[in-house]
Amino acid sequence: MQPSGTPMVTVMMPCYQAAATLPTALASLRVQTMRDWRCVCVDDGSTDETWKLLREAAQHDGRFEVHRFPQNRGRGAARQFLLERVETSLLAFLDADDWMFPTRLDQQVRRLTREPELAAIGSPMVIFDEDEKAVGLAPAYAPRPGMSSGTFDVPVPPGLNFPASMIRADLARRVGFDERFLRSQDSDMLLRALLGRRVAVLDAPVYAYRRAAMTLPKTLDGYRFRIRAHAKHLRDYPSAVAPTIAKTLAKMLAYRVAGLVGQQDRLMDRRYGAMTREVEQAYRAAHSIVEAGRETAWTKD
Repeated sequence: MQPSGTPMVTVMMPCYQAAATLPTALASLRVQTMRDWRCVCVDDGSTDETWKLLREAAQHDGRFEVHRFPQNRGRGAARQFLLERVETSLLAFLDADDWMFPTRLDQQVRRLTREPELAAIGSPMVIFDEDEKAVGLAPAYAPRPGMSSGTFDVPVPPGLNFPASMIRADLARRVGFDERFLRSQDSDMLLRALLGRRVAVLDAPVYAYRRAAMTLPKTLDGYRFRIRAHAKHLRDYPSAVAPTIAKTLAKMLAYRVAGLVGQQDRLMDRRYGAMTREVEQAYRAAHSIVEAGRETAWTKD
């Protein structure tokens, strides 16, 4: 299906060694109820068939724009490269090992269009395992507890869930991604782009996040770079940032100890909560649609 109008949103997708999971991510874009979107992708020096899959997507669907790095440059560089190619007013994110619910773009674009004072909108994420089974829920929260929106007025960890968020592209372009960050360049960008601005979260999840991404080394690296991200704001917001850094250091210590005794998976599982029956049903319904889209990839709509 080709676009019928001028797209309002671009989906950014950096890819590295993603051949096994990329077809599902691509299918989740193709089955979106909102048809007018762009997707800019970069293969960050993969040695598997990632580039072949991206080229095939672009050849069959003009909404995809694909690029390739000859060598791996890291997520920070890949995200900044893609950001510089965004021409729409809204920007969404998708990791190559995850997938989106079919109504994700439609819901978030409608909310940002209806409420122009919002700078960004996030969503809870369903966590799924290697068997595609939903195993938990990563909640999203606004700056004010119990509210669906609020002003992000102190540089503490944003509760939007970066992969599931959508932001006004001019704000993202204004601050950019820190290319030095191998991890947490996403939350660092959100901290700088959204500080002092109003954000919102959807009540129900519109994004599925792969649990395999939650490894101990990646978690520890993410915390290291998150500390660096928060340290940028320490001088201006010491009373908010210092406790955040201390809590992050404590979490790193807890994960290191858990790793020494082989309990890291149990500790990481505590990062997400239980799902309601309604969320499980919504996940299964969305998964069925995405899988059907994968099986009929590049056939004429």
